[in-house]
Formats: sequence, structure tokens, C-alpha cells
Amino acid sequence: MNLKKQGIAFYLNVLAVILSAVGLGLTIHSSTMTTDNVLLGFTTIVAAGVIGIVLECVAVYLPNRMGNHDPISAISVLASIALLCYVFGQCILQRITMIAGLFSFNSGNTAGWQVFYVTVAAVACLLVAIVLLIVGSFLKSVKE
Repeated sequence: MNLKKQGIAFYLNVLAVILSAVGLGLTIHSSTMTTDNVLLGFTTIVAAGVIGIVLECVAVYLPNRMGNHDPISAISVLASIALLCYVFGQCILQRITMIAGLFSFNSGNTAGWQVFYVTVAAVACLLVAIVLLIVGSFLKSVKE
């Protein structure tokens, strides 16, 4: 893999892989911090995140072998976006009640605030990774 032949989409996809891995790691950490704030369907969320990251790696690798317009890479980017959106949505949806409690009647819950901060960081990483994948899908991965 010659780095001089790589287009901007390659670097955006690599950055998306890194941010997705960090976001998934923070999601796992936020679910394991306390027993009160465990994510429901944790194994499904983690499996979706891992599969999404693997598909992102496919989208980074395949254009170097098959060119910019290969359908497998495009499908892997779309599937990765869908899986990361699922992780993003589950992370937010399952924390809404906790967040509402923290900002109203339960503001002294220090463990809840820690989970909230880690969740915000996870959601931010996942959201930026999704946006990078979307932007990268419109650009060329390999200079021709």
C-alpha cells in the first residue's frame, strides 16, 4: 500500500476507523462503570460496533486492490454507517432517562455524571466517524 497514491477518502476512512474504535471502547466503558447504568442488549451493541469497524477496514483496504469504484467497498461503507448509527442510537436512547434525572432531581449522582461524560465522549466520536464515512464516500480513495 503506497501512501503517496492514497486519496483523501483513504485518510478520512482511517480516521473514521480510529474514532469508531474509540467510540465503541467508550461505549463499553460507560456500560461497565456501574451496575445501575448497564446498556441493555450490550452484546448486540458491541457486536454491531465491531462488525462496523471491520467493514470500515474493508473500505480502507479494498480500493487499493480494486480501484475507486468497487461495489464491495461501497456496500461495506453503507453497512458500517448503518451499524454505527445503531450503536449511536442505542447509546443515546438508553441514557435519556438517566440524563433527564441528572439535570432535574438527581443532580448529586456522581456516578451518573461520570457515565454521562463518558457517554457524551462516545457519542461524539461515533457521530464524527459517521460523518467522516459519509464525506469519504463521495471522494476518491486512490489517486489515479
